[in-house]
Amino acid sequence: MNVAILILNYNGKDLLSSYLGSVVTHKQDAEVWVVDNGSTDDSLDSLKKNFPEVHILVLDKNYGYAKGYNLAVSKIDVDLYCFLNNDVRVNSDWVSPMRQLFETHQHLGFAQPKIVSDQDESIFEYAGAAGGHLDLFGFPYCRGRYLHHCEKDLGQYDNPEKVTWASGAAFWVRKTAFTELGGFDERFFMHFEEIDLCLRGKAVGWVTMCHGNIRVAHLGGGTLATNQPKKLYYNIRNSLWTYTKTIPAFPLLFVIIFRLGFDFFLGLFLFLTFKFDHVWAIVKAHNHFFRVFPKTLSNRRKTVMPFRITSVFVKFLITKVIPK
Repeated sequence: MNVAILILNYNGKDLLSSYLGSVVTHKQDAEVWVVDNGSTDDSLDSLKKNFPEVHILVLDKNYGYAKGYNLAVSKIDVDLYCFLNNDVRVNSDWVSPMRQLFETHQHLGFAQPKIVSDQDESIFEYAGAAGGHLDLFGFPYCRGRYLHHCEKDLGQYDNPEKVTWASGAAFWVRKTAFTELGGFDERFFMHFEEIDLCLRGKAVGWVTMCHGNIRVAHLGGGTLATNQPKKLYYNIRNSLWTYTKTIPAFPLLFVIIFRLGFDFFLGLFLFLTFKFDHVWAIVKAHNHFFRVFPKTLSNRRKTVMPFRITSVFVKFLITKVIPK
């Protein structure tokens, strides 16, 4: 299987300068591509000067994560892709073992390594940790991270294991799976698109795994979705879009009703704490979701029940709030 590591970049000159060298050092026989999403800084000049061995694909504007990678896949033809954030540090050779995982598991569509914090590599990083699941209420969590609590990496997730979704920060994708599913949903622009793709894949038989014997370090993440209004908007809207497309009718009705109630009380709390931009983000997300609800329903193909009988909120209360 031939491999390409694709790094989406938008005005990320400083991050590329800090992290790309580690990717190149441990690329083995993979091609490394920087897919530039219409940057207006001097990222391209810096790349040509400092990393002449790296291929560059220039897009004419910022298409976001979903369409940016869709366009890249349409132009770069390999068997296996790694969609890698530009703030990920690779500390060991990882291409061969990741490729071996896909060669061993013929129905493996998506995978990730363990992701630890670049600031403290003994702790899992928020955006992915050791692979993700979805709790009873549809909230994403990870092995090694729930809500904003990240565990120490003590080897507890070192074996390759099936998960529900893999992190977009270091997202390995088999081209045949990506093509069969039509790539990322470009309406998403950013956030939740990798979960959407993994669920659509699960519904038609593709498997997602975390290769726990490999780890990379990630700088970003580490904050709750409510910290940024734009991120809050995309997470609410895109998660509801995903579930409308992929889960059966009864749990979908439950999730929508629950999210309406949960987001109402979240919005009330944010209003009382004077975070009016966040309140407006919640209103816009639900308005946009319901406005296109019939069209989103028409995108349903095969459904899957991905939720686990657990709650990240209950786990947080038990481990962090209730005195031992």
